[in-house]
Amino acid sequence: MFYEDRVTSAAGLGKRLAVLDQDSGVRLMGTYAGRRALVFVTRFGRRYTIMAYSVGKGGFPGRRLGTMEVDGVEMAEGALKKLLRGPPRAWIY
Repeated sequence: MFYEDRVTSAAGLGKRLAVLDQDSGVRLMGTYAGRRALVFVTRFGRRYTIMAYSVGKGGFPGRRLGTMEVDGVEMAEGALKKLLRGPPRAWIY
């Protein structure tokens, strides 16, 4: 069964990032270098991987625009704030 939970606040996103399982992730709508982007976040231990993709046809991920790895939830939240405009539009899967 496929399950997603929508998150619409920065505080809610931070809480969900802190308890993110290794087999789950976060999908967000954001911007990267001034372009609309789909941003994906995964976690392994304390390390978070953040990947930004261009928005392709039908809203699917297109070309990868960038990748970064950060240690700890605080650094992940800081990196995501730079990619978001306004309140987050995020889904936990």
